[in-house]
Amino acid sequence: MNASKGPFLGRLDWLLHRIVASYWSLPLAGVFAALPIVLAILWLDREGLTQWMLENGIDPVANGDTAKDLVAVSVGINAAFITLYFSLTLLVLTVASSNLGVRLVDRWLEKRLVRISLAGLSFTLIFSLVALMAMDAEAPKEKLPLALICAVVFLQAVNVAMLTVALHDLGRTIFVDRSIDQLGQDAAEGPFAVQSAPEEEVEWARKVCSPREGYVEGNDLELLRKRLGDTGGRARICAAPGQHVLKGETLLLLERDPGDDVSDDQFLSVVPVGGFRSDGQGAVFRIRLLVEIAARALSPAVNDFYTALTSADRLGAAILEQRHNWVNHGEIAVYCENPSFELPGQDFRGLFEDPLNALRQAACQYPSVSIRMINNYARIRQIVLEDDQSHEFAEFLRRLARELRDHAISVTGFDGDRDDIEAAFADGFSDPAPNSQKEAETAS
Repeated sequence: MNASKGPFLGRLDWLLHRIVASYWSLPLAGVFAALPIVLAILWLDREGLTQWMLENGIDPVANGDTAKDLVAVSVGINAAFITLYFSLTLLVLTVASSNLGVRLVDRWLEKRLVRISLAGLSFTLIFSLVALMAMDAEAPKEKLPLALICAVVFLQAVNVAMLTVALHDLGRTIFVDRSIDQLGQDAAEGPFAVQSAPEEEVEWARKVCSPREGYVEGNDLELLRKRLGDTGGRARICAAPGQHVLKGETLLLLERDPGDDVSDDQFLSVVPVGGFRSDGQGAVFRIRLLVEIAARALSPAVNDFYTALTSADRLGAAILEQRHNWVNHGEIAVYCENPSFELPGQDFRGLFEDPLNALRQAACQYPSVSIRMINNYARIRQIVLEDDQSHEFAEFLRRLARELRDHAISVTGFDGDRDDIEAAFADGFSDPAPNSQKEAETAS
């Protein structure tokens, strides 16, 4: 899985991604590249390459009629290959998305192997068609484009090998653990490193509002720096990637107004708003997708709690990797490289709190999943305390585990399950709260 790391930096970055990471862009390039390459090989044949091949005993066909038949067969095979691959691709994506989640399709469409395979099949089909037009069944052998015929055979061999690899990859697409593993790795990577700073009252001189309803695609902080120029002052991006905004809702606040030199449209390029959530929005999308896979796996229609356990484990790994983005209450996340850029909602809590609450609601009826997630919270908390990180973060993990325990116990009808859930929490959180009572109350 070759997903983009995201989120996209700005409107242009988002637009380029929608073009490049599509099924049609690379195959379209292959189609347009086929004609000039065929013409180049034909020119080389007429300039002496065919004669050189005959003089050196490279004679792939008996006569012109055989050459034409060979290329015609190649056209038919390539047409069958590309039809087969398109059909199997749609079938696999339909089956896999129905079991795992339709939003995984956005990631599968970005797989380089799929796009390269489609481009190769498209290129070879057009290459063979144009080569067929150049074949004259009545021409003597020295007038045949022998190099072009050899190129057709060579590309056919490459296509057979690539199709075998591509079909194997399509079959592996349905293997859910591969997708969950890649999602977990990508979810562990954040777009920016943030740090905490005191949250202060600021008189904002300019407000930039969303011109439409939709989902924020990304934040281009470098473009924001250029737009502000020498104006300086603080800037607060009020909408994090993946966040839903309404028309007229505030996207950006500026402490110092650069005036008419920079229009609202120019600032809107910093915080582009798209029509739907997508993988390009980065970790915020991938974390929620892991929760979606777990919730779908726990639905009565699927009832695959082992997939939910795997998703819970990958979420735990992502939590651990993202712990450096934690910001305590009363503070605000700011960009490490430029602390004048405030990024509320782009810290750990903004990434994980809502998805983990959604996971609790889905997992509460499955004691095995609840116990696994409580254990994960406890293991992460132990590492956090050993690293002497924020005690408020450690209490946040305790609160999540406690809420999951209480919710699971409240809906479980079997005393043994309630005892197991209670024991899991007691084993993982038997030590007293590491911070003061005041901090614990704040965290709660």
